[in-house]
Amino acid sequence: MSLAEPLMRRVVEPSIVRYFAWRGDPVARWMRPQSKGDPYPLYEDIRRRGLVRSSLGPWVTASHATAETVLRDRRFSSSPVHQRGYQPPSFPLGDPRAELPAGDLLTLDPPDHTRIRRLVSGAFTPRAIAGLEPWIRERAVRLLDQADARGPEFNLIDAFAFPLPIAVICHLLGVPAEDQDKFRAWGHDVVTTLEPQTSRAARHHSQASEIALAGYLRDLVAKRRSDPDDSLLSALIAVEEEGDSLTSAELVSTALLLLVAGFETTVNLIGNGTVALLGERAQWDRLCKEPELISGAIEELLRYDSPVQMTSRTATEDLEVDGTVIRKGIPVIVSIGGANRDPAIFAEPGRLMVDRPEAARHLSFSLGIHHCLGAALARLEGRIAIEELTSRFPGLAMAGTPVRRPLLVLRGFETVPVRAAA
Repeated sequence: MSLAEPLMRRVVEPSIVRYFAWRGDPVARWMRPQSKGDPYPLYEDIRRRGLVRSSLGPWVTASHATAETVLRDRRFSSSPVHQRGYQPPSFPLGDPRAELPAGDLLTLDPPDHTRIRRLVSGAFTPRAIAGLEPWIRERAVRLLDQADARGPEFNLIDAFAFPLPIAVICHLLGVPAEDQDKFRAWGHDVVTTLEPQTSRAARHHSQASEIALAGYLRDLVAKRRSDPDDSLLSALIAVEEEGDSLTSAELVSTALLLLVAGFETTVNLIGNGTVALLGERAQWDRLCKEPELISGAIEELLRYDSPVQMTSRTATEDLEVDGTVIRKGIPVIVSIGGANRDPAIFAEPGRLMVDRPEAARHLSFSLGIHHCLGAALARLEGRIAIEELTSRFPGLAMAGTPVRRPLLVLRGFETVPVRAAA
């Protein structure tokens, strides 16, 4: 999900973006404000052109087949250290940024990635995730009760799509109720670290929140070592395999990843999915009448408007993809949103169909060794959210124009005004 600093910081300046966009550069065109609102025509153009080299350095693809190749091939790495020109961050003595985790499951390569994922999977089991359903459903019902009590109109993001996933993450990590408001605020700030196009002030603010959050998690890990509870964090601390266990630094980086990559994906799944369904009223009405379709519909919602729009991989050696040589150290940007609408895989890709048979072939949770560890949890939360919304408010309708967040990697809404009706 992350895009390395040297790759993208070069195109932050609007004048540079405009110049290269004028020349037809795919990365620069991608970064224009108008493309963030509706990037799908651009994805289609990139796909028609095949594997495209940007003047700014990386290759770009929106082809499902090429995306699969890049994401599965272990000669491509998600770690920025392999990128040509990469220089590790250097901080003055005593700088708190030096205490931030150096890597996580998103960016580590084998064998470190293999070891940590094996240990984390020991606690993050399908059975453990399925066991969360009653708790998540109770929380979803409570949030909708509160929204309903405030009146017929509410912002779906603030009232439901955001608080539900953050409550689940706090529950998983055992964050005390009195700390959840600041935990939520930190989480909202830190997700901007995934975005390549942010201002210096925004990056500093995000880093300050990340430092505070990491410090909080270090203290929480220490507390749970001496006083374990039934949270996932305590389970991760207790996991041991062949004498190996997660270090405190690895526990903190895993918890940070769970928050940053976990809850934001689900917020966007609920928000994007609801807006898409209300925009295709027949599809919403069908789910209201046939709730057994909702589980499969979640795959279609993930495909149709993916919560995460891009990822990148860097060639660790010279290699060939689609007849094109990718030189060592050069990144390939994979357009997940574009691959998810590739007509070679998905019939009528721009059409929302809740019973689409091939929907599960989407790449919204990536592929290969970096396939999202929290995919089952996101699917569970998304299913419960849509089940509760459709059963409680079958007459739900838009009460205004939804406002997109002006982001590139993450795709979601700031506000979704809705009017509740039974």
